Amino acid sequence: MAAQGQAEPTKPKRTSNACIACRQSKIKCSGVQPCANCQRRGVDCHFTDSNKVTVDEKFLQRLLDQARNYQEPLSQHQLPSPASKRSADVAFGPMFDVDAAGSVDSVTHHHEDLSPFQQPINHERSVWTNPFTLPSKTVNGLYKGKRGWVWLAPTSLWSLTTRLSLMMADNLHLDSPYRLPSSLDKEVYPLRWTPAPPEDPPDITGLPSVDDALYLFSTVKHHLDQHYRFFDDRAFTDGLHEFYSGNSLQVATENRLWFVSFLLVLAFGNAFLLRNRSSTNPPGSKFFVRAMSLIPDYTNLWTDGLVAVEVLALAGLYLYCIDHRESAHVYVGQAIRIAQLDGLHTELPEDELGVETVTRCRNLWWTLYVMDRHISSSLGLPMTTQDSDITTLLKPASAGSRRDATLSLHVKLSYLFSSILTSIYKNAKTELGTFLERTRSILQTMTSYAREIEEIVHSKNSSSIETMPKGTRYITLLYHQCVVVATRPLLLSVLKERLERLGQREDDWQSFLAPTKVLISTGIKSAIKTLQILTDENSLLEIFLPFEMEVTYGAALHLTMANTLFPHAVEGQGPDFSKEAHSILDEMVAKGNKLAAARKTELTHLEYLFHELATRIERYGLQTLELTTPEHARVDTAELLSEIGISSYEFSSIIEQMGGSERSVLDPPPLWTDAM
Repeated sequence: MAAQGQAEPTKPKRTSNACIACRQSKIKCSGVQPCANCQRRGVDCHFTDSNKVTVDEKFLQRLLDQARNYQEPLSQHQLPSPASKRSADVAFGPMFDVDAAGSVDSVTHHHEDLSPFQQPINHERSVWTNPFTLPSKTVNGLYKGKRGWVWLAPTSLWSLTTRLSLMMADNLHLDSPYRLPSSLDKEVYPLRWTPAPPEDPPDITGLPSVDDALYLFSTVKHHLDQHYRFFDDRAFTDGLHEFYSGNSLQVATENRLWFVSFLLVLAFGNAFLLRNRSSTNPPGSKFFVRAMSLIPDYTNLWTDGLVAVEVLALAGLYLYCIDHRESAHVYVGQAIRIAQLDGLHTELPEDELGVETVTRCRNLWWTLYVMDRHISSSLGLPMTTQDSDITTLLKPASAGSRRDATLSLHVKLSYLFSSILTSIYKNAKTELGTFLERTRSILQTMTSYAREIEEIVHSKNSSSIETMPKGTRYITLLYHQCVVVATRPLLLSVLKERLERLGQREDDWQSFLAPTKVLISTGIKSAIKTLQILTDENSLLEIFLPFEMEVTYGAALHLTMANTLFPHAVEGQGPDFSKEAHSILDEMVAKGNKLAAARKTELTHLEYLFHELATRIERYGLQTLELTTPEHARVDTAELLSEIGISSYEFSSIIEQMGGSERSVLDPPPLWTDAM
């Protein structure tokens, strides 16, 4: 027995706190900063907080599910009082900071037996999250006859079409007419109006009967109400009956903005019902032009409060539907500014304004929010509103009707979509490990949203005989659009390197594809599911509202890129995706949508360029890139929800395959943090 005062030589222990780079590479870390491995490789060495709790993954997920189930009933009965201070976390639910992903790691995964599909990350590899680098790209005399230059935004889908065309034509040494699609310099629906003198009485001739007007109003609500909440139904119908039963000219003159909103409803109603292929004007434009000519000057429009907000938002939506996106951005931005003057972005006092008024304000604010996210992202512009300034309440998806749940998810997915664009699409190379950590955080949020969609599909009194409701279909498509946009940078990065290395010796692609192939395959699956939803013969295509046309084009472009870069990745995934996409656009064209014809022209143009790239790859004898996943790493799809395409279970499996931390910064905080 050794003497007590004599110390035995201690054997160095393996540190329990590995740095981020060593943990991602699955190698032993020396535990000091900087560690020996990072010094040798010349990379930054970062450690996460050492106060970690190591738990089993399934046990942690069970705790989170129990916490969520406990929290949701409370949220239905214990909503914060109107006078209490609310942060953006209360407005949206759990918020996240994608830029912080990779540095925040509260609960860490330390299994000795690593899954065979968790591949080490080569920290020397980077991702071109946006292959179009600074300085910004501009073109002259290209778009709708605009004077001067046209700025090509880094995240706009329209800009992506233009930039891809220019980049590929330059690298493939193709001249005009292959550089740009012919539709880009055309205004599909030219539309102009002359403001009416404010002293002139409104033109009330040629209006439909009261029954037809009510029918058109119901039609507009059917098409818009699942996505937007523009109207106070009772106030609008009361005004309509007063208009038709009394002195119509006097009512229209004294309530000028109400009459403008009535004309906008007629414009939308006609647009949803009419299928006129011969007219050069957009459907419903007869009433829209009359409405726009009556809108008062901006100087004093803010004094009309909520009605002014509704009118400007409706006008902006119609303009967006006919591809006047720039003008739509201006009108919606003005609506948001007037709404902010009335405090709609904050939680208003119910005891002073009344429950109905506050509910109307909430609905109108979240309508403006999703419109801003949609229109701004389509133009590649910063969002008009900052999320940190918003404190108005958003009803949880678990509370209320399916309609309320749909609106709640629409807001959350719109927030996630804009966050993806602003946080991932950088104008410089991003280290592969950093990009994967950010994307993993996004997928973690997608997991919780998938659960909410599953609940809507199965628990909101859905009948086994009905097809997917319009609102659920919309958020499911938006859900897949988020996945496609989050994984698109990987395709763009591969595309840029393949174009730049045509005819040259290639690097080893395995170090890039090993940790990313699961993500790339996930984006492909979402694009395929998008087209499957839209080609379902039991569902009606939305013709006038452009969202389904946009996601069709985006999914088809994604699959065209994937099929060129990974020729076997899309095989065996169902019908020919190109035929599906073109059939969707053809149906829209046949029903009078001229914008769909322009998108079809652009898609055909890009398909030609990618076909030419595939021919060059084969001619130069470049290696064929594969996304083959080992059999043990495949996700069992037998239990996946066919309505959604990628369920919460599959997202959890994908996150597990990516490795890294068990708990992301996207997760909701534990319940006990409120008491600390």
